Amino acid sequence: MRDKKLFQLTLTAVFVTIILTMSLLPQIGFITIMPGVSVTLVHIPVIVGVFLLDRRNAIILGFFMGLGSMMASYIYGATAFDLAFQLPWISILPRMLFAWAAFEVVQLFKRIETVKLGKIVLFGIVSFVTLFALFYGSKAIVTANAWSTYNSTQGEIYVLRAEADAIEDDQPLEAVSKRAQALVLELSLPNLADEATEKENRLGNVVTPIVLVLTVLFLVAYYWFIEKHQGSYVFIPSSFILATVIHTVLVLSTVAIFKPVIFSMGFTDVITIIYAIAMTNGLMEALAAVLIGTPIIVGILNYTRKELI
Repeated sequence: MRDKKLFQLTLTAVFVTIILTMSLLPQIGFITIMPGVSVTLVHIPVIVGVFLLDRRNAIILGFFMGLGSMMASYIYGATAFDLAFQLPWISILPRMLFAWAAFEVVQLFKRIETVKLGKIVLFGIVSFVTLFALFYGSKAIVTANAWSTYNSTQGEIYVLRAEADAIEDDQPLEAVSKRAQALVLELSLPNLADEATEKENRLGNVVTPIVLVLTVLFLVAYYWFIEKHQGSYVFIPSSFILATVIHTVLVLSTVAIFKPVIFSMGFTDVITIIYAIAMTNGLMEALAAVLIGTPIIVGILNYTRKELI
């Protein structure tokens, strides 16, 4: 028992070192694609650790992942979304919940794989999550892109009217001018709505075939993995995929709760942006986790010939 606790402690320390290193070195744990949009890779050692550690130590890894993202926000944060992670209830709390959820997912999927038709059930779960992610994620991005001008114009109207109300007593002429500007913008909304609808339909006709191709490629690759391993270890990539999606949704939901203003620019609503990022960035992160993490866990299993925790 003492040796097992010492092993767990040592392994936890190793993973914490990896997590903090990836978090604090630029473009390693958080790869910035464009300002405010990044792909997270530091969750991969957390999930790998979840396969090897007990529940308490898995949650500790989540804590240090959150701590690393908070420190990175202070060092490299450049946008409102980046700076939001300076708050521990946005950076640390969802990462601890993610590690806990990932542990439970791994344990659940391991049990499902052992029952009759369990591998088919896992394949169905992962396929459903993937299809849902690609469909709603692509739809959300198309909608957000098409309606961004319309939404930003509505925002300008709101700001102008709020400014007019604030200065109406002291600067009545300036207030009238701002209301007039707001009225001009409001009159342009019907045309902007027509343009947005046309653009949404046009983009949808391009994106939908791409989404179908990506879906087929993903499912073929996943099925190939299952066949290659004769149905063994199906719970491993399945756990990586679902845990990664859970991580993305938890983080975005926390930001939406505590910093909703961040989601008010260029998107129709908070749910739309959560779909857009969670189901695109989240899917990319899930695929990266599968490609990197699965060989590691399979290699450990084949080397040790022991059951994971």
